[in-house]
Amino acid sequence: MKFARGPLQRTKQRIPERWRRPITVDPIAWNGAATALSIVGWFLAITTALQLALTHFAWERALGVGAAIGLAVVGALLALLLVRLLRRGPLRFWWSVLLTAAILTIAYGLVVSPKGFAATLAAVIASAALLGGGAAMLRAKGYTRLRAATTAIGALGALALTVAYLSPGWGQPTTLAWSPQSVAALELPNPGVAGPLTVETLSYGGGKDLHRKAFGVDAALISETVDGSHLIDGWSGLSGWARTQYWGFDAKQLPLQGRVWFPKGDGPFPLVLMVHGNHDMEDFSDPGYAYLGELFASRGIIAVSVDENFLNSSFADLLGGFKGGLEKENDARAWMLLEHLRLWRQWNRDPQNRFHGKVDLDRVALIGHSRGGEAVAIAALFNRLPFYPDDSRVVFDYGFNLRGVIAIAPSDEQYEPRSQATEFDDISYLVIQGSRDGDVQSYMGSAQYSRVGFDECDTCFKAGLYLLDANHGQFNTSWGRNDLSDVWGRALNLVTIMDPDAQRNVAKVLFGAFLEVVLNDRGEYRAFLETPASGRAWLGQNVQFVNEYSAADETPIANFDEDADLTTGSIPGVQISGTGLARWYETQLPLKWNDLATESAAIGWHRTDDAKPPELRIDLDATPDLDRQLSFSLAMSDKSPLEEDADWKMPDSIDFHVVLTDRNGREASIALSSLQLLYKPIEVTTRKLAFLDTVDPSEPIFQRYAIPLQSIEGIDGRNIATMRFRFDATPAGLIYLDDVAMARDPLAGG
Repeated sequence: MKFARGPLQRTKQRIPERWRRPITVDPIAWNGAATALSIVGWFLAITTALQLALTHFAWERALGVGAAIGLAVVGALLALLLVRLLRRGPLRFWWSVLLTAAILTIAYGLVVSPKGFAATLAAVIASAALLGGGAAMLRAKGYTRLRAATTAIGALGALALTVAYLSPGWGQPTTLAWSPQSVAALELPNPGVAGPLTVETLSYGGGKDLHRKAFGVDAALISETVDGSHLIDGWSGLSGWARTQYWGFDAKQLPLQGRVWFPKGDGPFPLVLMVHGNHDMEDFSDPGYAYLGELFASRGIIAVSVDENFLNSSFADLLGGFKGGLEKENDARAWMLLEHLRLWRQWNRDPQNRFHGKVDLDRVALIGHSRGGEAVAIAALFNRLPFYPDDSRVVFDYGFNLRGVIAIAPSDEQYEPRSQATEFDDISYLVIQGSRDGDVQSYMGSAQYSRVGFDECDTCFKAGLYLLDANHGQFNTSWGRNDLSDVWGRALNLVTIMDPDAQRNVAKVLFGAFLEVVLNDRGEYRAFLETPASGRAWLGQNVQFVNEYSAADETPIANFDEDADLTTGSIPGVQISGTGLARWYETQLPLKWNDLATESAAIGWHRTDDAKPPELRIDLDATPDLDRQLSFSLAMSDKSPLEEDADWKMPDSIDFHVVLTDRNGREASIALSSLQLLYKPIEVTTRKLAFLDTVDPSEPIFQRYAIPLQSIEGIDGRNIATMRFRFDATPAGLIYLDDVAMARDPLAGG
């Protein structure tokens, strides 16, 4: 009896017989592929080891690199045991595959996304295997088209990978149809140029530094050591031994060391401490802020670049395994800063010291970069505490008059006192972040910005600047363009980063203005920090940025943090309502790595041509006293305003009208575009290929807007009854709104 053939059988019969034969690989091809992969694996191992060990060479570092390579080899051997039961092909081939994978994990996989690493690993293995196997077959059995094609494909793949690895990158810096905020230029001296004072420099240290004469035999002042063992975890085991061998001390004898730039004269002068973040500890980071130290000193400020290189990571940490090294040491970085301030207080009181009476300790500021940027915020908290939050045996007795904190591309929440994010009040705060930061890829400083509050200080403020095309390292001249190590940095695209001098010029202008305000009481520079576009001539005409600002002397109308009621504002008598909106809810702004700690209003609309424009309305029971300008912060979302909309296309920019009505019923309408359009989230990738990036390409960044009410004709700006956000220009969109307030106009005086 015959059975009818099914569709699968009929389809199978139509396939030519030569295509239905099982694929077999000649042993010669297996051996050729294994040889090629072995060469790739050992070449990667040797070159990676040499690059990591010889860069800033130290025996302790070389031992750590050797330990890492050894761990990779052991891992490959263990994995080889697992494939014995499932192998297809000789063990020599699988050993070569696993060795290559293990070395790539160390050299490359830790700084790219999982999918990007998987694709890279597959490309390396496939290219080497095809090239080696094809070449072996050509040599042993002669030419065929298939063997030649296999070899050529492998060779082209290997060439493409080599070019991608060695190339600095490709593409162009960010180009946007960017209309900067339209404001008048400030008629003030540029705060980023050198001042009139003569600058002198010296260094202080323990006098016994094993690697730097500036802190050893050339130290002008000999300082003491401090015991940081209660704040530091991980200075132990083999990695701790290597750290002690390199530096010549352990956590119980940390030296207070710094490079000082100071103005010639009697003073007293304000004091600024600057601290670096994490970097290879053998590649010393503290000299990298000389350009800032010289600027500040010329303008009448003592500047100190604090040495905390001994708290940085090293490849010697790998002697303790992949989890070797110091753990969550940012609290120790903060504490060290306060110990430096204590030392300066002693020197200022000591008649025998050259800085006796020359330091104005009522005017102190801190600047931190990367982990140092988080450390300065922690120091602001510790400065007012009686004990270390994690160990009451460590007594704090600081109480310095800390007026300002500047954070450069800071990390956040690596240290959490009592498992909570760091908060501090009544200190002015400034944060700057680059969009092409290959290390701290998320604007984590905006999270700390959201946690800075003002209770008693009525002159304090906070400001943030998101600088397009700036990277992480160029704020420190020692770090430069490569935000990662020499090996890992091969993943980064260095071509699209802005010019290093231009990036550092922004830092000088921004920090110079901030310190003029908080240390020298030059309040007129607040106008620049509030609206950096007013100093575009100082920053550079091609510099692009997004900025936010908030001050203690503002009267909040709606910051959306007070309760879960969408209709209530931040002061009594404020009522909020919506008409025709597609979405309206309160949420924490989603960053690439975390969410902001504060709430904002998400507002979406999807208007048809014949419909009344959607609105968000805010009614005021009484107009606040500080009514010189209405300020608010906006960010565009890339989400659809509708719950489900597969065809949604985010607009390049958003425009709408802010409609103000006074208590006499008179109305004025201001187009957002008359101030500045709201642009879509800035999308950038820091790696050469987008799929290698470890995070999303964009995150919403708040842009601050301000409407001077006294300049609006036809209404009484001191007697506003209602403000409406009327979405009548862009047909559809979703935005975040925050920090609606009545604020002082810095250009109006008073």
